[in-house]
Amino acid sequence: RLFNQKWILLCLLFFPLFMGCNSSTVDEALDAIDNPDDLLDLADGVDRKPIDTTRFGVNAFSNQAFAGSICGQFAEIRNTLRLNFVRVLFNWDDNVQPTPDASPNFSFYDEIINCIPPGVDALVILTEVPSWMSNSTNWDEGNPRLTFARRWVRRVARRYAGDRRIVGFQVWNEPNNTTFPANAVMQVLDSPTNFVELMSLSSNLIKEADSGRTVISGSTTSIAQNFPTTFDYNKAAVEAGLLSVVDIYGIHYYGTNFERLVGPVDDFLNSISKPIWVTESGRMGVNNQLVYAETAHPFLREQVPGIDRIYWYRFAEDLPADVSFGLKTPDPNFPVSDLYISLRDR
Repeated sequence: RLFNQKWILLCLLFFPLFMGCNSSTVDEALDAIDNPDDLLDLADGVDRKPIDTTRFGVNAFSNQAFAGSICGQFAEIRNTLRLNFVRVLFNWDDNVQPTPDASPNFSFYDEIINCIPPGVDALVILTEVPSWMSNSTNWDEGNPRLTFARRWVRRVARRYAGDRRIVGFQVWNEPNNTTFPANAVMQVLDSPTNFVELMSLSSNLIKEADSGRTVISGSTTSIAQNFPTTFDYNKAAVEAGLLSVVDIYGIHYYGTNFERLVGPVDDFLNSISKPIWVTESGRMGVNNQLVYAETAHPFLREQVPGIDRIYWYRFAEDLPADVSFGLKTPDPNFPVSDLYISLRDR
C-alpha cells in the first residue's frame, strides 16, 4: 500500500513533467529523489517554524515615497523591525548616465549609502543598462558585458571602495528573466556562458578596485519554478565556472512548490561549494506573508543547510494590499503586513 501511496502522490506532483502515470514513470521519479518519503511528508504540508531573524534581511529599494524618506525607511528597518541586512538597487540607467559621454550621477546612490544606519549592512545590486546601450556602436570592443563591467561596475567599486556599510556587490539580477529587456542587450537571456563572462569581468574589476570586497552572483528567477528551465540555467552557469569568480552564490525563491526541492534542486544546491544567499523571497498579500516566512524559509534551510542569509522581497511596495509583496503598503486599512507586525512585536 505504501508503494501505491507513493505512486499516486508522485504522479500528482510530477504530472506536468510526465503527462501520465505508469510504473516506469514512478521508477524515474523515485530515482531522481534521494528520499521519496520526504514527498509523503510534503503531502501533509510544511510545518510552521520560527524565522531565523539573525539571518533575515529585506529588499529596500528606497523608491517608494509613500514609505517615507530614505533615511527614515532604513531607520525603521533597524529600529522597528530590528533587522540588520538590506539589499539595495544601483541601477545603471538613463537617470544615472543619459549619454555615453556623460559622467555618472551618483547623488541618489550616495544618499542611500549615507542613510545606512550603524549596525546595518547593504548588499548592492549592480544591474540594468541605459537606453544608449541598445546601440552596439557604444560598446567597448563590441562587447556589452565588458562595457557594463568597465563603465558601471568598476566605477561603483572604486567610488565605494573600503566602505564597510556595503557588505558586497551582487552583479546583475535575474539574467534569464524574459521580461527584462536588458538581458537581451547583455546577451545573457539564453546564455549562461555569457552570464559567467559578465560575472568574471565584473568580479575582476571589483577585486582590482577593492580587494577585500565580497562578490555575489546574480540570482536567476526562482530556482524551483519554471522547472527545469531555470534550474538548468543555474547548472549550466556553475558548469561554466561561475563559482570560481564569486564569493557567494545567489538564488531567488518564490512559490510553494516545495516538492521541487526534494531531488535535483536541493542536490544541486547542496553541491555548491560557496555560501548561498537567497537574495529575494516573498509572497503577495499582506495576510499571506507570515505563514510563508514561517514555512518556506525554515524548509529551505532544512533542505539546504548551506543557505545563510535570506532577504525578504520587499520592504515597501506601492500596490494594493492583496497583491503587494511589501511589508508596507499605501492602503490605509492595511498599512503593514502580518509579517511586519510579527517582526515588530517579537
